Amino acid sequence: MMPSVAGGGTGLPMIPPTGMAIAALTVMLWLIWSDTIRTARTPAILYALRIALFVIVAGILLLNRIRYPFLFSSTATTLVVVVALVGAGGAAYFARRLVRRG
Repeated sequence: MMPSVAGGGTGLPMIPPTGMAIAALTVMLWLIWSDTIRTARTPAILYALRIALFVIVAGILLLNRIRYPFLFSSTATTLVVVVALVGAGGAAYFARRLVRRG
């Protein structure tokens, strides 16, 4: 049996926006860090996937902030802005690495 959630529906409760932003930020920073210490050459397709991942995740968080502003506290909004900045910076970092390969 599914537990009741706020709003009268049933199902598992949603992860709060702050939790999503912290999770995204953790993964993004870990991917950047792991790339900086790697000595082996990374295939170009992985750089392209990382660029897409960073842009898509940042875009989804920003879209959710615009669509559902009532779910976001000021802390969550700040974290979304930080994730968007790290996403743009990370995408630029991996794009530069992708271009330098050639």
